[in-house]
Amino acid sequence: MSAPADQVGYETGRIGPEDRPPAIWRAVAELAATQHGVVSLTKLRRLGISSNAAKKRTRSGHLHRLHRGVYAVGHRAITKRGRYLAAVLAAGLGAALSHRAAADLWGLRPSRGQIEVTVPRGRKGPPGVTVHRSYMLEERDFTIVDGIRVTTVARTLLDLAGVVSEQHLARAVDRAERLEWFDLAAIEDLLLRARGKRGAAMLRRVVAEYRPLNVHEGLEELFAALVKSGRRAQPQFNAFVDGERKTHQVDAYWPEHRLVVELDSYAFHRSRADLKRDADKQADLELAGHRVTRLTWDDVVTNADRTLRRLHRLLSQKPVAPKPFAAAAR
Repeated sequence: MSAPADQVGYETGRIGPEDRPPAIWRAVAELAATQHGVVSLTKLRRLGISSNAAKKRTRSGHLHRLHRGVYAVGHRAITKRGRYLAAVLAAGLGAALSHRAAADLWGLRPSRGQIEVTVPRGRKGPPGVTVHRSYMLEERDFTIVDGIRVTTVARTLLDLAGVVSEQHLARAVDRAERLEWFDLAAIEDLLLRARGKRGAAMLRRVVAEYRPLNVHEGLEELFAALVKSGRRAQPQFNAFVDGERKTHQVDAYWPEHRLVVELDSYAFHRSRADLKRDADKQADLELAGHRVTRLTWDDVVTNADRTLRRLHRLLSQKPVAPKPFAAAAR
């Protein structure tokens, strides 16, 4: 039977001077409770517990050695996060959870239990842990998650690119974007510093689908020429239009028809933040009585004739003034 939490590591019987007072071991239990049940010998020493006292508690079963200088307190049944923290502590100063284990911690992809850490070059890691030695150890590439030092999402994706297939990497990137942790600017900055690093080329290919093309101005010019060729009334370009809650700048607007056209200059994916912002803008404009149509590069260039017919039909329809919203009677 395990000892009570306030007596972890405290034995009855013969007690040496360095084993007293029991309050020290209560402090150990409290520390372990904040660290997934794990403590390091360095932290024990700071609490006033010597190496000999720690060894004694290991023999008595109150401390359980996980790695050299790292212990589970009270029992070995620690969580996966406890094992992750133990590996990072055992790997020493500057170590961090990384690669597949970091992706698991961030929730980007599940891990089969393999523990991976990144350490400075020239350092050995603890047995049973996969160690990656790196020269890229800038502090901005690391953070703390649930008390565990880990690579940032951007750095995790870069490391992951070196050990998984492109398909699996794309899924992890999509998961990061769904969780709203995807930061294209951070990834771009990291890729500039990661020239020659394994996986950089793959990550660059995958995130290219999330990179907006800088073609919006060119698309506006092509759309203006398309409308002119259709011999219809010209819209106001880059006009400010009042929505229900606020004023928005739109790409093209026909005031007499209350018709808004927004041009999407993204070749592939837009982030969910972009989609949400655009959806909120469209909803606000529609609630104010405006009709909103979105056109892509293909609509304007590849399917120009079809787009002209769509615009002709929209401009032939009479706008409907918005009616005040009446709450349903209770």
